[in-house]
Amino acid sequence: MSTNAETVVDTPQSYAGFGKRFLAFLIDILLLGFISWGGANIIYFIGMWTWRGQTLGQMVFNVKVVKTSGKPVDLRVAVIRYLGYLLCGLTLGLGYLLIAFDKRKQGLHDKLAETFVINV
Repeated sequence: MSTNAETVVDTPQSYAGFGKRFLAFLIDILLLGFISWGGANIIYFIGMWTWRGQTLGQMVFNVKVVKTSGKPVDLRVAVIRYLGYLLCGLTLGLGYLLIAFDKRKQGLHDKLAETFVINV
């Protein structure tokens, strides 16, 4: 990837903050409230990140998940990121709370999958 594209992704103003990401996640959870957790949940998150790089909630807030290289998320990265979501849940949300304090606004799931959530 070119240096210019990496610079665009790796600037503080390009990272989506905790509040925006939390509200986007709430929208997704409300939408999924009509669908059972489990298989549909896995398909929704992994499918949306792989297909568009963003869930419906992330679309509302104009944020997108990308690899730290700036490239789109592939299936392997989406699966790792989803497993990271589960791990964040096991830490009682502390993995998500990292977003508020990390200079690149990465939660535990982002660090594991080597992703950023950026403003688009």
